[in-house]
Amino acid sequence: MKIMKLSNSLPMITLIFLFGVFAISCNNVSDADIQTNAQEVIATNPELTGVQVSVQNRVATLTGVVQDEAIKTYAENQVAEVNHVTTVINEIQVVPPAPDYSALDTSINSGLQDALKDHNTVTATVQNGVVTLEGEINERDLPTLMEKINALQPEQVVNNITVK
Repeated sequence: MKIMKLSNSLPMITLIFLFGVFAISCNNVSDADIQTNAQEVIATNPELTGVQVSVQNRVATLTGVVQDEAIKTYAENQVAEVNHVTTVINEIQVVPPAPDYSALDTSINSGLQDALKDHNTVTATVQNGVVTLEGEINERDLPTLMEKINALQPEQVVNNITVK
């Protein structure tokens, strides 16, 4: 009779044992595997090329540089959805892209010839919206030249002109 009860319980014991093994194996995911999954998620978005992910004790740490807060938040949200990530530490830095002054430089350069035509001893260079003036000028001519240069709307004027 006792043998019969034991044999009737054997399938139930086996089922419990297998369930326990399955439950333990499901939680036995390595940090390296989690990190690989998180890196794959990050790699799918070209705006996140400057982002790195490391995982330790199921905590994902994001580092790197992105162009704005929205991309930073997006990266955090994407990694938070990776299976087995319990926490995301977002150390991503936001660095906006440098402004493109090429159109402004072109516009200023096209107006410089006219602005300098009456001032043969003065030269000008333009870079990133900044006009740098060199050479010599009479004191009475300087205000007129500066008015012409400022009319070109540069970001800044560097006046290295020697006044006679």
